[in-house]
Order: sequence, then C-alpha cells, then structure tokens
Amino acid sequence: MKQNNRPLPAWERKTLEGILGYFLEQNCPQLGGRLMIEPLVKEIIRLFNEFCPSVERLKMGQLVWYAVDINEKSGYGKPIDKCKINAVILDLININDIDDLLAGLNKRERQKKVAARLFEQAYQQGSVLTSADVAAMMRLAPGTVGKYVRELEKERQKPIPRRGNIHDMGPTLTHKRIICIKCLKEGKTVELTARETNHSPEAVTRYINDFKRVYTCLNSGWEIEKISYATGLSKSLTKEYINLINEERSEL
Repeated sequence: MKQNNRPLPAWERKTLEGILGYFLEQNCPQLGGRLMIEPLVKEIIRLFNEFCPSVERLKMGQLVWYAVDINEKSGYGKPIDKCKINAVILDLININDIDDLLAGLNKRERQKKVAARLFEQAYQQGSVLTSADVAAMMRLAPGTVGKYVRELEKERQKPIPRRGNIHDMGPTLTHKRIICIKCLKEGKTVELTARETNHSPEAVTRYINDFKRVYTCLNSGWEIEKISYATGLSKSLTKEYINLINEERSEL
C-alpha cells in the first residue's frame, strides 16, 4: 500500500501534532511515512495530556503526583518503570487544614490528617502511594509518615490505603491485624471486612486462612521453621503472624 507523504497544509504544521510529526519524519525516518507516524503522535499527545494536566484543572493548594495503578501486580524486584503509572491530583493544602491551624490543633495531628488525605485521594483515583511519596510531598522523613500511618490505623481501626497493604508489599502487619480482628473477633463477614479495609474478598480470605494455619501449628508447639515449611509462607511472614497471635491471643 503506497503511503501518503504529501506535505501537510501550513495550518496543520503549526499544531503540536504537526510539529511532532515533522520532527519524527526528519529525525526518525526508520518509523516510515505519515501512516505510521500519526498513531505514534496521537499516543504521545495522549500521554502528555494525561501526565501534564492543564493548570486550569488544578485548584489552589493542589499538585500533580505520579502513582502506581491500583491494579498493578506486585513483585519483589519489579522496577517502577515496569509498573502502570497514573497521574493523580492531590490536595496538599485545603481549607480544612487552615481551619485546623486556626483552631489550634497541634502540628502532629494536622500532619497526620494531611498524610491520610493524600493516601486516600490517590486511592480514590485508582492509584496507590508509598510512605516515601507522601514524605516527599510533606517534606518529612518516610519513617515519620510510617509512624503517622500506624497511629491512624490504630485510632480508626481501618487500614490507610497505600501500596504496602494494597499490593501486599513489605512488613505491613497492621492491616493483617485489623482484618483478623474484624473477621475473627467482631464476627464480620469477609465481604464487609473487605469493604471496610479497602481489600479484595480474596485477600481477606487469604489472610484469615493463613492466620488460622499458623495459629494451629503454633498451638501444636511447632517452631517457626517448621510452620513456614508446612504452610508455604516465608519465614518473615510466618513471624508476622506469630507476633500477631501473641499480641492478640487473649482476644482472637
């Protein structure tokens, strides 16, 4: 099929699409003619609009941040550039922060509320942040944000949606504890617990089953190595469940 390489009209060449197309034609001839270049130009424009939203979309106190897609499959050692990334718009400062300041709320509590809001707003936009993301936005140490998250989860008895627990990465014991208490102590259904903790029913079921298996083995007097081998859980994850069992033995 013969490609149409006739020159574009002058008015088309003055658009961003025209400028990009001309650049690719001149500098990347291996791409072929315009029929091959036009779809590439459209995709570049789409990505630009997605990741560089117009300032008219931003309100005072908002910023754009890049976060991992909520449905991205996790994996140890998986580089971030292999993950699906979304641009999210977050309220770094809003009217409630000003009200809290005027009301005399102490700095630590104000920062905790801001951290929770950033995590939750990203989640509402189909993305997840890490403590390092929020720490960078708030100019805090990641460890400080981690402490705030643990305090908030203990106060609210509900996990803060972040990459560590949504993608089940790292030693995020708190969300496992909350899920086990809701199901095993409070008697809530898997479906209700999933909704209240921002997890899938499959993830909740997996946590409960893992807890029960480790609990049974521990009550039989097994050592951590034997429990890990029998359950197929890593030694570190087995230790997390043992710590949880020892902490809540009287209640679960």
